[in-house]
Amino acid sequence: MSRLPTTLQSKLSPDMQTKFEKVTKPESGLAGTFQALFANPQAASGLADLHETIGKIDLEPWVTYTVALTVAHERGNQSLWDSFVPLAREAGVSDAVIDGIDAGTAPRGLLPKEGIWVHFTKEVLQDKMRDSTWQSTTHLVGDDGAVALTLTACYYDMMARLNQTFALETA
Repeated sequence: MSRLPTTLQSKLSPDMQTKFEKVTKPESGLAGTFQALFANPQAASGLADLHETIGKIDLEPWVTYTVALTVAHERGNQSLWDSFVPLAREAGVSDAVIDGIDAGTAPRGLLPKEGIWVHFTKEVLQDKMRDSTWQSTTHLVGDDGAVALTLTACYYDMMARLNQTFALETA
């Protein structure tokens, strides 16, 4: 059972109400997390702004969802996994990528252009970024893309950790 109420909407100011409605839509992939976060509207507002930034950085949506699924799997966060799978499919993430991440075998067996995002994300989460991985990534997406990937992986990692702390996994 969640440690925080998820029905705080009526207690929010009109500005916060607008942000709440935007980030708690199913297509945000993080509706439950944000519902709990709004127990502290200022913190939730800042993270809602970060969520919006993640959606605007120059990564293809299928790459963003590959990163999100990798984080959800690596952190054992079933609720995030379940919310991201349909969004990932809609964004063009292949079944091979989804199945490989789910089985824990990815990036093995994936095309290099797909597996690099899983590999990069795993190294971010393990605090073991190798120079060769960084160089491969910057070769594909440049320094700005590598920063965007890192931010995306760390953002979803933070959200997964918040879900665990708030006991949203059992909700």
